[in-house]
Amino acid sequence: MKNQTWLVAKNIYRSRIKGVGFWALVLSPFLLGAVYLVIGLVISSGANQTPQLAVVDNPALTQILSKNESLKADIKNESSLKEVKNELSEGRIDGFLTVEDGTYTIVTDNKSSVKFDQTSFQAALTQVNISKTAQRLNLSAADVQELLSPAKFTMKTQTSSGQKSTGNSQTGANIAIGSIASILIFTLMMMYVGIIGQEIGNEKSSRIMETLLAATSSNVQYYGKIIGVILLLTTQLGIYVLGFGVAYPFIRNLDQIKAIGEMLSGITFGFGIYLVAMSLVGILGYLILASIVASLVNEQAQVQQATQPIAFLAMIGYIGGIAGSTVPGNIVLKVLSFIPFISPTLMTSRLAIQYSTTTEAWIALGLQLLATLAIAKAGEKIYARNVLSYSDEKIMSQLFKGLTGRQAKRKNADKVVSENGEKKNPWRRNSPLRLALVILIILIILAYRFIFK
Repeated sequence: MKNQTWLVAKNIYRSRIKGVGFWALVLSPFLLGAVYLVIGLVISSGANQTPQLAVVDNPALTQILSKNESLKADIKNESSLKEVKNELSEGRIDGFLTVEDGTYTIVTDNKSSVKFDQTSFQAALTQVNISKTAQRLNLSAADVQELLSPAKFTMKTQTSSGQKSTGNSQTGANIAIGSIASILIFTLMMMYVGIIGQEIGNEKSSRIMETLLAATSSNVQYYGKIIGVILLLTTQLGIYVLGFGVAYPFIRNLDQIKAIGEMLSGITFGFGIYLVAMSLVGILGYLILASIVASLVNEQAQVQQATQPIAFLAMIGYIGGIAGSTVPGNIVLKVLSFIPFISPTLMTSRLAIQYSTTTEAWIALGLQLLATLAIAKAGEKIYARNVLSYSDEKIMSQLFKGLTGRQAKRKNADKVVSENGEKKNPWRRNSPLRLALVILIILIILAYRFIFK
């Protein structure tokens, strides 16, 4: 049976890996990154040019500004205003500076691609004014320095993990990490839920499932498809890791990469392990749910309708993960972060911003793993019962009947009485699993009816 399961998994993997659609999904982030990189290089090439500035008839000011390295400009003195205007019109300079009644004015040409840093020039000219005022008041350089020294101030936040993050910049970085983690997990979930739904829908609509089940069991098809899609996911993530490793030596000096590196500097190795583990377990759980509901469809066109409730369930955690980055203290979000199939995105986001402890995060991961195993086991019978069924009933009605075992009860009504005359209750078999599935479906429908409509 194991060999047959791997055979189904390999078939799914090979058919998808050879398709253009899979590679379009895999390579699209690289293409977007390349476009972003080219745009950044074009912008930076213009920004790296040194602007040419002429100071009108003020040699002393020209000498002071020329020594200021923060201005990043070539500065010279010109005696005639008429001459600098001509130079500006001809493009020989990028701007000129005039001083009149204590007011500084920089004039630039709208055709010039080089811009002056207004903040740097304002700071430099402010220093010039301060120096003039200090000379007039007979203040020494040490007195001026002492007056201008900023107050020593730091801002720290005590987190639940006992660590401290400093300043608003770190808070903003944590919020960004939490949001990015939620978006990444949600995107991968929806991508591979669609893939496994299409695989099962294609086989049912083409009526090839009867032939497949004649040679293998339903469990072989059920787990083989899930393993095949997991292999696709691992391949995609491996390509991303390899691609980033190859490109990193060439892009590590870019300002954007340095900014991302600073943002990720607070992420620990433990969080990285948790992110990978929760992502894989969460995606596996959604793949199992997708396999169950996709077994109820009659044709390919019904796959999207069947997987819609799964998308809505994933959106609860996705929206909660983004909202939790800004209002992490909300009690509703804290409770939801422990609920299976919502926790993969929501708890990951809360852990990223250090508002949940590591213990809470691993408890949520454990609950998600238990729920995934329970639904996988219960899904075996639902998949086997419905994969060869072509009913005209609504998909949700079929799913409820499969969860509650009504169809099996009607089929086995004559077998309820045992040999010793005692009644058997088929509903009691695996009742905790079915009860968990019923509660999950109720949550999905409530979310669909009251949140998304």
